[in-house]
Amino acid sequence: MNLIGRMFIVLIFIMSVMFMGLSVAIYATHTNWKKRSEEASAKLQESETQKKQLAEARDKMKQEFNEELSRRRETIANLETKVEELTKENKKYNDELVQLNEDKEKGIASVKLSHESMQSLRAEVDGLRKDLRKAQEDWAELNTELVAKTDEAHKLALQLTTYRSVGEKLLQDYRDAVDVLKKHGLKPFPDLYTGIPPKGIQGLVTEVRPKGWVEISIGEDSGLVRGHELDVVRNIDGRSSYIGKIKVERTEADRAVATILPEFRRGTVQRGDSVEFINIAELTVR
Repeated sequence: MNLIGRMFIVLIFIMSVMFMGLSVAIYATHTNWKKRSEEASAKLQESETQKKQLAEARDKMKQEFNEELSRRRETIANLETKVEELTKENKKYNDELVQLNEDKEKGIASVKLSHESMQSLRAEVDGLRKDLRKAQEDWAELNTELVAKTDEAHKLALQLTTYRSVGEKLLQDYRDAVDVLKKHGLKPFPDLYTGIPPKGIQGLVTEVRPKGWVEISIGEDSGLVRGHELDVVRNIDGRSSYIGKIKVERTEADRAVATILPEFRRGTVQRGDSVEFINIAELTVR
């Protein structure tokens, strides 16, 4: 037998020992697992029983917990409602307290003001008493003066009656004078007969007739009357030349006829010359 054969024999022996040990181990393990299985089954049954008991205890505790939680929640809700009511009531009392403090301050201020007003009224009453005495004295003096003024008023009333009679007579005379002026075609305006034309009056020469007669573009509507004297001025290239003076002889509403006064002639009056009133007195004052 060679070396390889021997090695195979040894290897077969080792393998036989291993398989035998494995068989013994398997047998021992099979027996152990069966026992353990029985023990595990017993323990599982016991665990199931405990689990069931624990589940029942848990359900009971859960029910008791839920019931207690509901009671606690209800208690908390009641407490929150109570707290809210107490908060509102506390706020109400605080507002009332603030209002009472304000009323108190106002009352104190009102009492103080009343006291000051009373002092002021007392001083005012004292002043009024003095004023009353002074007024009584003044009244006595005024009463005496009133009697004198009443007598004077009676005298003035008599004078007023007299003046009214005179005024009515003068008014009637004025009306009669106006009627007479109107009947003769004259106007009841004294300023028109002073001989001085209205201030600022101005017109143009519209026609030059023989024998020193001219027509002008202004008349009664501008305030001209017979006897008014106007100056004739010629304006050429911004320069004014004095030509002479004319005297109004006849007037109409918007025109008049005048004569040239030879003593004032400084040139020949022409159509288009300006006629106006030059107040020598005002020029002298200036």
